[in-house]
Amino acid sequence: MSADLIRWMRMAFPEGLTSPEMEIAEGGVILDNRTIINLIAKGKDVSELFAAVVKNVAAKNVELKKLVYVYLVRYAEEQQDLALLSISTFQRALKDPNQLIRASALRVLSSIRVGMIAPIMLLAIKDSVRDMSPYVRKVAAHAIPKLYSLDPDLEIDLVDCIDFLLADRRSLVLGSAVYAFEEVINYRHFYLFYI
Repeated sequence: MSADLIRWMRMAFPEGLTSPEMEIAEGGVILDNRTIINLIAKGKDVSELFAAVVKNVAAKNVELKKLVYVYLVRYAEEQQDLALLSISTFQRALKDPNQLIRASALRVLSSIRVGMIAPIMLLAIKDSVRDMSPYVRKVAAHAIPKLYSLDPDLEIDLVDCIDFLLADRRSLVLGSAVYAFEEVINYRHFYLFYI
């Protein structure tokens, strides 16, 4: 870890932090997860903390989980092997009784730009378009173009998902389904134009 980064983190770190769920030990420095997100927001490279941060993806604290999700989405493409270790946690979260946790897990999973997880993302989207919660179905609609841009070969399955969502009676879901349809069609035309 660079000396500047350690010095900056020590200045930003609140004294007396004792909750193990809210701290990360890396190179002898204990950090608050909010401090790490703050560093990301200021453009600092904190990718070397990836392993320490990502192990908090299974934390029970929802606010901490959100911060870890932000970090994961930012650095997953650079740290693909370590990012893959968190996928099972997202798969479990997709079955959570809380619709916000299911939606958040799907949002993050679909934002991880690692081609290897495309089949897992497809299964998650297929399940989520049939979720009881309109909010989760809306998030599933927004995940479709992300997956399509990652793997255009999944077009047939994704169009089936869009077709299912276009029959939804909720305007929240229907509007997002139309968005997904337009994005996939526009991306498809752009993709075919440049081939």
